[in-house]
Amino acid sequence: MDLEGSISLGGEQLPHAWIGGLSDRYAVVGFDARRYASIDLELTPLGAWSVLGIPLNELEDQTVTLQDAFGGSANKLVDELHATADWDTRFDALERFLLSRADSGPRATPAVAWALERLWQTSGGEPVHKLAAQLGCSRRYLHARFREQVGLAPKTVARLIRFGAVRRRIERAPARWADVAYECGYADQSHLNRDFRELAGTTPTDFVTRLLPGYGGVMGDGVPFVQD
Repeated sequence: MDLEGSISLGGEQLPHAWIGGLSDRYAVVGFDARRYASIDLELTPLGAWSVLGIPLNELEDQTVTLQDAFGGSANKLVDELHATADWDTRFDALERFLLSRADSGPRATPAVAWALERLWQTSGGEPVHKLAAQLGCSRRYLHARFREQVGLAPKTVARLIRFGAVRRRIERAPARWADVAYECGYADQSHLNRDFRELAGTTPTDFVTRLLPGYGGVMGDGVPFVQD
């Protein structure tokens, strides 16, 4: 939620209070050139399922206003957050709102929770057919429940988790890209290059240039920002 200034996505200004769904494509984000301040809250997929209580695949590649997601209660929350400059009071209001929604919202199907945890444990390396076999369910069932409760298909989620493992790997220390691809479960370096183009919108080398201090260029992903 914007407190000062505005933010844009792909050149289009976003609402001042919004929720965005998961995506497997990169997005270009722009901030108000003068000054920008906001409350930025990231929910886990299963946490979002409980808080929102709607099929998360409806939000794939989408942003909706807080009012569209929560109705009239969103207006009260936004007014309350704007009415005070005290961060403790703001966070208390957010916590009450989210806990209330989560307590009354749906719970993840055990199969989805287990499969998602297994993908995290294997850095996205567990094939979907093996997950389904271990759960004793069909791939179609797992695919449908994942899209509903996580927001993306299990194969897509595995791809994002695997790419996240690449990011963490190159943050620790530079390495040959072929070695990084092998360590993170890619078939070869060309598949890794493809994911960089589609998920980060750049090449692996340029990504590292923006990510690591001292290499010049435009800083990008991984740059910390001030957040109370």
